[in-house]
Order: sequence, then structure tokens, then C-alpha cells
Amino acid sequence: MKIIDRHLLKELIKFAVLALVSVVSIYLLIDLFEELGYFTSRKVSLGVILLYYFYSLPAAVVLLYPVSLILAVFVVYGQMTRNNELSAFKNAGVMIYRLFVPAIIVGVFSVVIYLLGNEFITVRFNQKLSELRRVVIEKRSQPATERQQDVYRIEGNVVLWTRELEKPVAGNIGTTIRDFTVVQLDKNRHVLNRIDGDSAVYTENGWIGTNIEIRRFDSSGTHKFERQTKSQVMFLKPSTVEFGIGGRPIDEMSTIDLHRYITQLRATGENVAREEVEYHYRFSYALIGLIVVLLGLPFSVRLRRGGVMFGLGLGLLFSFLYWGVIQTCRAFGTSHVVSPLVAAWLPNIIFGTIASVLLVKVER
Repeated sequence: MKIIDRHLLKELIKFAVLALVSVVSIYLLIDLFEELGYFTSRKVSLGVILLYYFYSLPAAVVLLYPVSLILAVFVVYGQMTRNNELSAFKNAGVMIYRLFVPAIIVGVFSVVIYLLGNEFITVRFNQKLSELRRVVIEKRSQPATERQQDVYRIEGNVVLWTRELEKPVAGNIGTTIRDFTVVQLDKNRHVLNRIDGDSAVYTENGWIGTNIEIRRFDSSGTHKFERQTKSQVMFLKPSTVEFGIGGRPIDEMSTIDLHRYITQLRATGENVAREEVEYHYRFSYALIGLIVVLLGLPFSVRLRRGGVMFGLGLGLLFSFLYWGVIQTCRAFGTSHVVSPLVAAWLPNIIFGTIASVLLVKVER
């Protein structure tokens, strides 16, 4: 069986690579035709266009690798069925499930490759692609600061409202809030301190406020008032406004960065449904390769008629159905119809269950 296993592994990998090259090439070619007007209007050189699609390659591979796996399964096992090789193995006492092992191994390896590749390659290439598009193609410089109006943030026992927030792109130092109010609460949510000011700037020594009014409340509700031209805002933290203006696009964040981003947003009272869906989706999508392999195996051994071409069409149909369910569930998760966790994992549960039922019914 080791010889058979090696042969099947070799064939599965070969056809998976061929299918991946084919579908990725078609995908990028279609994208090129769609972006042709964008490139020509900006007089982009051929070298830049090639670099653009080189940076686009990892994201396309991540998107389409499940399609290549299910197509490879239909080709390899479909040919074995059509040539009556599976019947010969069964007559020799070999269980069909034993012949599925190489395909399952390929599916498991696809999970590992996806997790590592998406984390260390795709994210970095997405960053490079964004920079190439902005700086080289569109010739836009990175703004030094970002601004947001009417910012309201909650972090722990501190509440911040400011008319304007201006944050340097490079970091927190120099972040400025204008026409602001900061309230510090005790554990019973009673006001301890309130600071109103014209502006405050975050420096290496903390927040320095200008023209501020400080009110300190005691347990009886009375307060002390003082006005200062310049003073340190002691209980205002940089993290309170660190994510006041959105960071990088989600597809340019590593999983660790995305988790940290969600934690910060949640602490400040932001709606994080979309970010949570994308976070859970990164883990659920890793299993899609394995699930489509398990889904394709029982169908591939039933290809008595129609042959390989019918199997390829069936594989593409399953891929489109899977993708449609994924996009629908993501929309439901973002709009709070279901929880982000359910939205990310429900497609896998649905198709994983279907695959399990079909595998059980395979003739041994």
C-alpha cells in the first residue's frame, strides 16, 4: 500500500498544482481586464503591472486553493473509478476508505500551509500591494496625520469625548484632541474627576492639556474646581485614542494584530462585529481545503457516467455553493443576525456534515 499511497499523493499534488495554476491564472487575467482602464489612465508601465499581480498572487492562491483541491480529487479518483481500478482494489480486499488516506493527508497539509502562508506571506504581500497602488500607481503620498470629528471613547473607568482627534500615522506621540471632556468614574460608576479643555497633546511624559478646567468630586457629590493654563491629564491613557482612527485594512493585519485591534476597539465601546467575523473566518477558512476534499471523495467514486469532465463541473459547482454560503453567513454576522463565531463556522459545519454523511454511505 505504500507504493499506492505514494502514487496517489504524487497524482493529487500534481493535479492540485495544475488546477491551482489554471484557476489563479484565469482569476488574475479577468482582474487584469477589469483593471485595464485603471492602469492605462495612469500610464502604468508593464513592469509595475507585473509587480502588481506578483503582489496579488498570494491572496489569489489563498482564495482559490480549495477549488484546486476538489478538482484534483475528482480527477484522480474519478479516473480510478472510470478505469475500474477501485473495483479491482475492492476485489483484492482493500477498503475504499484506505484509498482515501492520501487525499486526507493532502487536505490536512493544506490547513497548515494556509495558516502559515496567510500569516507570514499573504498579509505582507497585501501591504506591499497597497503601498504600490497608493505610491507608485496613484502617486499619492501617505498623509502625516489622520483626523476624526466628534470622537466618543470608553476605556475601563475613563470616558472621553472630543470635538476633534488628530493622530499621526507614525504613532501616538503628537496625538492631539481639541475641545474635549474626560470623565473618570469609580467602581460604582460615580464621577470622580472631570476635565474640560481646549486641547491636549500626547507627549513622552503623557497627556499635556491646555486651558483646562478640573472638577474633583467627593462621595457627597460636592466638587472642587480649578482652572489651569497647562497641566498633565493624569488618568487619560494613550490607548484610549490609539485606535480612534482606524488602523490598517484588515487584510493587511496579521491575526495577532487583528486580535489586538479588536480588543482595543471593544474596550472603547466600538462595534466590532465585522472585525470579529474576519478574525474567526481566518481560522474557519483554513479547514475548507480539508472539507472540500472530504466532500469530493464520495462523489468522485460514484462517477460511473460523465467521466472526469463531469467531475470537474461538479467540483466547480460545489466551490461556488460553498463560497455563496460563506459570503451569506459573513453578511449575517456583520449585521448581527448571528454571532461572528457562528457566521464564520456555520458554512464549515454545513458542508462538513454533508461530507460526513456521504462518506459513511460510500460502499466499502
